[in-house]
Amino acid sequence: MRPYKQITDRERDVIQKMYYSGIKPGKIAVYLERHRSTITREIKRNKVHGYNAREAHDKSKSRRYRKSRILYSNGFLRVIVVDLLREKNSPEVIAFYLRKYFPFDKISHETIYQWLYDRGSAGGYAFVTLLCTKRRTRQKRGNTYKNRGKDASKKNIRDRPEEANNRSECGHLEGDLIVGKGGSGYLLTLVDRKIDYLWSIKIPSKDENTTLRAFIEISELMQKGYIKTITLDNGTEFSLHKLIENALSCNVYFADPYSSYQRGLNEHINARLRQYFPKNYSFSSLTDEMVENAVFAINNRPRKSLGWVSPSELLNSHFVALEH
Repeated sequence: MRPYKQITDRERDVIQKMYYSGIKPGKIAVYLERHRSTITREIKRNKVHGYNAREAHDKSKSRRYRKSRILYSNGFLRVIVVDLLREKNSPEVIAFYLRKYFPFDKISHETIYQWLYDRGSAGGYAFVTLLCTKRRTRQKRGNTYKNRGKDASKKNIRDRPEEANNRSECGHLEGDLIVGKGGSGYLLTLVDRKIDYLWSIKIPSKDENTTLRAFIEISELMQKGYIKTITLDNGTEFSLHKLIENALSCNVYFADPYSSYQRGLNEHINARLRQYFPKNYSFSSLTDEMVENAVFAINNRPRKSLGWVSPSELLNSHFVALEH
């Protein structure tokens, strides 16, 4: 499971805008792919006069700083930490013990790591060899995740054409995979950024070859040459992106790692599909007809964001305009 990440400045900007638009924390959490309690706690703890992203960042930073300095000022805690390190306990285990037996002085494992790798006179660098890795230089946090699916040949979302960014023309899509309970199957989803139209098909696995064949199959549901660009996340299932480009005669772009907000429309439409196929729903019994029925219902539902017109109506209008 991916470790918890602190709320970022960009996420706070989103929270501020949605909060003042009257959107409830639960919907903000869905949009940011966070737990509802994370958003509720963020607003409650960092709100001053209403919720302001800049003030929230400053409050959070100040609170983390105070907590991170506790090992510098509390000699008793330092002795306990060093003794537990000598007993070959990891900082995570030590933090657990401190939370359990010293609840008024609880600290996180990150605080312990920061103190251990501090080479200053008050730091604990002399004890860094007590760690199981004995690493004298700390590996950057989150490197495992930042390097996920790293490929120099990938086109970054920042290089995407302006027509895709401003949603001024059809054919610029966002793509993703939805997973069934226990990996029982997957849905490949593609959404047009301009008209919100959804295409989706079921696939048995998410290996790169199966995903490639799924892209070719789903493109056959569209008019030839309709697809101009596709924006994806960094999952390894999309590693054959060059073959996807060749097969579909389009350009494939990638969002930054763990930046789902850059494909917010796709995430939003996926949530609509989840109304039909919840996260605890096994795809083993899911039929093509069931997927088609759900997609049909979603595409024929009027949208407030589209002026109460359905995506199906907009797609039909697009093709009528091309004929003339």
